[in-house]
Amino acid sequence: MAEQQFDTFICVHHRDVSYLLELVLRSYRLNFMPKGRLVMITNDLPKLREFVERIGLEGNVILSDDRDWLSKEEMDLPGWFKQQIIKLRSYQFCETPNFCCLGADTVMLQPILESDLSDNGRPVLYYTGHLLPDSHARYEKARVNYVAELLKVEPVNARRYIDFINDLFCFNREALMSLNDYLKEIYGENPYIKLLKGIEDKTENRNKFGEWTLYSVYLLDKLKKQVTMRDTREGFLYQAHGNMYLRLFRYNTKVVHFVSKDFDVDYINRQIAKHQPTLANG
Repeated sequence: MAEQQFDTFICVHHRDVSYLLELVLRSYRLNFMPKGRLVMITNDLPKLREFVERIGLEGNVILSDDRDWLSKEEMDLPGWFKQQIIKLRSYQFCETPNFCCLGADTVMLQPILESDLSDNGRPVLYYTGHLLPDSHARYEKARVNYVAELLKVEPVNARRYIDFINDLFCFNREALMSLNDYLKEIYGENPYIKLLKGIEDKTENRNKFGEWTLYSVYLLDKLKKQVTMRDTREGFLYQAHGNMYLRLFRYNTKVVHFVSKDFDVDYINRQIAKHQPTLANG
């Protein structure tokens, strides 16, 4: 039986183009094995097009503008919310039954196989386990509760896992379409405007919504799907939140998310060359 392909998409803010994007794309080309189409959506199409041409990727990627997928009202929302809406509408530009969102600052250090992404034909749902009830776990638990309230469900199943933030996240087309239809049933034809317009884009408000948590809570507690769950900390994903996390990282997971935009890119590239020479020279 042939392995399924996964379309992949990347939401690219203009500031991402000059950060780690070339390394991200190199890692995708070398290490993402079940390749379908690659789609990149951006708020600065001329800048992204020039970048893609410069690194020789033109013809191998589909480029799109934020405005192709957002209404005029949605375009007036803060950028963080706009990217989330685009991700929740990714079934409109991805064609495979299952597809992945890849962060513009997320690097695949080792081969990513179909078995990493799906089980029995449906995406694995990754979560990050917390050994202790630390501040980040509490923050993500509050997000689960906020999102469950929006969905009008009790998050009995989702509370067992809490943290669904994962910058290599795979969606199932039918489930994602069902989620969007469900939100329209509750909130009308412009659900995201009604949900997000009154939320200021401040750090303390950022857990009052979340595309991956919304999708996960919908699967687990509205649809009550039997989903294969895996902990990202079992060698799959490392989240480098700040410089301490960056210095402690041993480049030994399949995926790493370089969260901070203030990291020394030259340092990261030197570490990649030391630990992953094939990726560095790819």
